[in-house]
Amino acid sequence: MRKNLLIIVCMFFVMTGVFANGSAESQEKEDDSVNVAICLSTGGLGDKNFNDMAYAGLLKAKETYNINFDYFEPKTSSDFEQALRQFADIGKYDLIIGIGNDMVDSLKEVCPDYPDQKFSLIDARLEFDNVHSIETRWQDQTFLCGVYAGLGTLSDMEDANSDNVVGVILGMDFPSLQAGVVGFEAGARYVNKDCKVLKATVGSFADPAKGKEIAISMYNRGADFIQPIAGSSGLGVFTAALEKGFYAFGVGGNQNYIEPTVVAATSIRNVDEMIFNEVKSVVDGNWINQCSKNGLIEDAVGYSNELSQVVIPENIENAISDIKAKIKSGDLVVCSTAEELESWLDNNQY
Repeated sequence: MRKNLLIIVCMFFVMTGVFANGSAESQEKEDDSVNVAICLSTGGLGDKNFNDMAYAGLLKAKETYNINFDYFEPKTSSDFEQALRQFADIGKYDLIIGIGNDMVDSLKEVCPDYPDQKFSLIDARLEFDNVHSIETRWQDQTFLCGVYAGLGTLSDMEDANSDNVVGVILGMDFPSLQAGVVGFEAGARYVNKDCKVLKATVGSFADPAKGKEIAISMYNRGADFIQPIAGSSGLGVFTAALEKGFYAFGVGGNQNYIEPTVVAATSIRNVDEMIFNEVKSVVDGNWINQCSKNGLIEDAVGYSNELSQVVIPENIENAISDIKAKIKSGDLVVCSTAEELESWLDNNQY
């Protein structure tokens, strides 16, 4: 009897409250303390990208406001809905956060069933009365690294070649990430219209081996700069760049330190600040249920070559600075879809 009771109790905790594969400060709501839960994306902690940045934002919020937070690391996207429902069923969370496009469908199922629960969705769009969604202008995020690639492939940089080819690799084929592909190509061809841009999709955010395989294929086809938009799959691109002797770009948080001799710059996206600001809005009592868009103008995305050991030619550095100023002033608006790319390029050349 005692053994059976122990098994039942253990099953209860696994199924209802304490997510066994990852939690922090799991406790009942006390007084006026703010409790937050987050369902991370596939790939989990240690991806040196989206998930790690989201977690860092919660750690900053905890340090600043002494909040409590729980987190869940899904193995596959099929885990999202159950995790979100379990968080909502517990009933103690002032805010439940989902991240990424692959969580949209699950939130569509969950949010209407918990109308009094606040949800935030980072890096995607969802319109519900109890959701604040924050879209990233992905075309802004990758554009400046595209400029670097377009000018770099024509330069006398040590590991550039004369083929005038660059590449971009997606993790999953989501509309917002496709805008990142368009932004990168637009940046490269804005300064080098004849540049050829190779494109491919890994099919996962957590497959560095496949990312490396695709990158090697692109380098073999003439690419000398590759931009991954692929979560931890992008780490394989860095390995390929190191082995083949070419360049890559980071994405998300500054990834230049990972392989600083080949990662020339990072297409920055401040997910940690997005998460921190969402928690801050709950703490301050001004959380809003609307759809927001963040890009270069809002300093939500950008470009950094800090920590990279790749020496950027002065003319490329000056061009990036000049073009960034044009975007921030509104004089240059980057296109976001493949359908408008060619006409945009006809009307916009640096």
